[in-house]
Amino acid sequence: GRAGPRGGWVGLVVALCALCFLADEASGIKFRMFPQLNQKECVSESVSENQWELVLESVEANFRKNAKRNLTDQEIAVRLASFRRPVLIEIGFLTMSPNPSDQTMKPVDYVITDDRGNMLSTRTSITQEEVEWKSHVGGKGPYTICFTANKEFGVVEVDLSYFHINVPEAVGTKHMKHSAELSEEDLRDMKPVLTDEELKYFAKEEHILELKGDMRKVGTAVYQAYYEQQHIKQIMNRQHRGIWQFAVKVKILGSVEAFSIVLCSIIQYICVRRLFRGKKSGSVRGGLV
Repeated sequence: GRAGPRGGWVGLVVALCALCFLADEASGIKFRMFPQLNQKECVSESVSENQWELVLESVEANFRKNAKRNLTDQEIAVRLASFRRPVLIEIGFLTMSPNPSDQTMKPVDYVITDDRGNMLSTRTSITQEEVEWKSHVGGKGPYTICFTANKEFGVVEVDLSYFHINVPEAVGTKHMKHSAELSEEDLRDMKPVLTDEELKYFAKEEHILELKGDMRKVGTAVYQAYYEQQHIKQIMNRQHRGIWQFAVKVKILGSVEAFSIVLCSIIQYICVRRLFRGKKSGSVRGGLV
């Protein structure tokens, strides 16, 4: 994704934090928000170049096939630019304090928008979220999620475990329910196409189309499982950090308690010894008199 922080040196700090995190974990972005200086930070993502190119190849092939005439480059460019299809938006994030010893909640608000600026989803006071948005028909992107931090909670660290825009198979699947939002041309052109090489090894066209559809569905499931695992890993890291802090506090308090017991025992021993020593001295004086 492309981080889009707004505001002077704060944006530079956020970018540096994101780059440092990506050096160790390429699966997400971690950045800090300073609400006293800039309350809003945005991150954008689009369908991957390779995936969208494959989609447009199918669109162009179907468009040429159904046109039944020679098309100009301008006509093809206009068709590809206007193409829209169901997209799957997957986002996972959690918030925490940048200070490991601070276990207070750091809720934020967020808004998800598409490439045309239309709002897709919004929620307030969230510390952990997994979004799987399936009910949108759009283009390549970019799609943007903007976080807004509250000044009363101070500095917030946002761990964006994953932000992925996928193009699932739509024809003949549950994504077909969006057909009312799609034009007839989009429904026609989004179908998989066959290559000459594939036709040499498969006897029937429907076999290849079915296989391609299954491959797309498998790819979608793999991506979803991978990013969910990354999100769960980040949740576990946050929980382990809290447990470690609790263990340190228990260890320190236990040491203080043990030291206090030993100190009290020593003081009690000294006091009792002085008490008996004083009584013994008094008894000796009485006998002499």
